[in-house]
Amino acid sequence: MNHRTLAFAARSLGALALLGSVATHAGAADMAAKPKPIYVCQMASHAHMAGQPAAEYDKPGICPTDGMELIDKSKRLRVAVLIFDGVQDIDYSGPMEVFGQSGAAIFTVASSTDSVHSAWGLKMTPDFDLEHAPQADIIVVPGGDVTSVIRNPKALDWVRARAGDSRAVMSVCTGAFIMGKAGLLDGQSATTIVGATAQLAKLFPKAKVLKDRRYVDNGKIVTTGGLSSGIDGALHMVDRELGRLRAEDVARGMEYEWQAEGKLAFGQLAGYQMPDVTEFVPKGASWERLIDHGDSSKWEVGGRIELAAGSTAFLDDSAVKMRAAGWRDMPGAGKLGRGFTKTADGKAWQVAMAIKSADEPSIYKLSITIKQVGGMKIVAAK
Repeated sequence: MNHRTLAFAARSLGALALLGSVATHAGAADMAAKPKPIYVCQMASHAHMAGQPAAEYDKPGICPTDGMELIDKSKRLRVAVLIFDGVQDIDYSGPMEVFGQSGAAIFTVASSTDSVHSAWGLKMTPDFDLEHAPQADIIVVPGGDVTSVIRNPKALDWVRARAGDSRAVMSVCTGAFIMGKAGLLDGQSATTIVGATAQLAKLFPKAKVLKDRRYVDNGKIVTTGGLSSGIDGALHMVDRELGRLRAEDVARGMEYEWQAEGKLAFGQLAGYQMPDVTEFVPKGASWERLIDHGDSSKWEVGGRIELAAGSTAFLDDSAVKMRAAGWRDMPGAGKLGRGFTKTADGKAWQVAMAIKSADEPSIYKLSITIKQVGGMKIVAAK
């Protein structure tokens, strides 16, 4: 080997040593930039909110006080729940239960720290007012009587501002109307309790309103359907932020049958297309509902109804109301029955009304059945 070759080899070895040194320093820097995880008990979030120091552990394991698995302190969510007079109880308590089970630190926020009363009269003292509420990862905006909130510019400003500095703002039920009033639904897909979807679409035409989902996730803006759907939305957020395993643990711990895809919304059931029987009951007459069940393709409502004017007059009057609602007459229902058809949400539906005498004078048995007929050809009466 000549001197030139030896010099080149020496330079190469020096370069490799330098690269190794740089790599070592880079690795050390990476390790310094990634602190070792600190673990806490799942119930530690509640102690922290009460101003008590939480015990910390340097490795995963089982909490000696609550018996649950320790959680990574850096991944513990902070959840702010907006409350107000008339707030629907399950709208805030359902998500709070889910997030609490996940180990989140939860606090309530209202326009002031004066007590508020829920829809069912529960008296609550908010933890913070709008001006002093700390930052949170997730903001929960429940429904109920939302009038006081949508008429409060400061409350709307707070919701709007928190949408910018949180991971997500999640509405429950009619809380979607607060989100819409704050301008957060423009250009977003959204949902609410199925009976209010048409009104939500009318008031906020820039939103794409869906009624076949228990929750809709746009990333920053999340909306859920009515009442218990808030539980599904919260479980979805735990799944999204902390992982499927944690969400499944929470659902099992709550003994809740969770559909992770957010399906099985009431808007998918045939009962949503069913005419409202109470609209057909004569004023002052008695009506006892005995049957009300079905699935996504068929639904039946039945019971006992008082008809002083007789069954024929009742059926004729009901037919007028059905036509006014966009239903068309169908032949072949018989003297004590009426048939109707209508296309709604791209699906063809048939309704059959049948009535017969009961054992008592002026009391009749009424049955109304709706079914989806798919691609079947419908022949309407002329």
